[in-house]
Amino acid sequence: MQTPTAVLAVVIFAAAVLYSSVGHAGASGYLAAMALFGVAPAVMKPTALTLNIAVAVITRFASIGQVTSRGRCRGRSSSHLCR
Repeated sequence: MQTPTAVLAVVIFAAAVLYSSVGHAGASGYLAAMALFGVAPAVMKPTALTLNIAVAVITRFASIGQVTSRGRCRGRSSSHLCR
């Protein structure tokens, strides 16, 4: 049988994947998962912030390959810069 910590880790990972796929870091998903598993609010806040920053940094570095040398997104003909 799985421990609640392992299940919580899987739920948080799933939230990170889903939120990052649409360009968000997912703090609300992490907070909701931790609340469902009974994590203390004093632990939830810094944990969600840390996870949020980590996912944002990882997805930003992963998207660097999508930017051309002129700072524009590949495949776009407009002059909008990548987010």
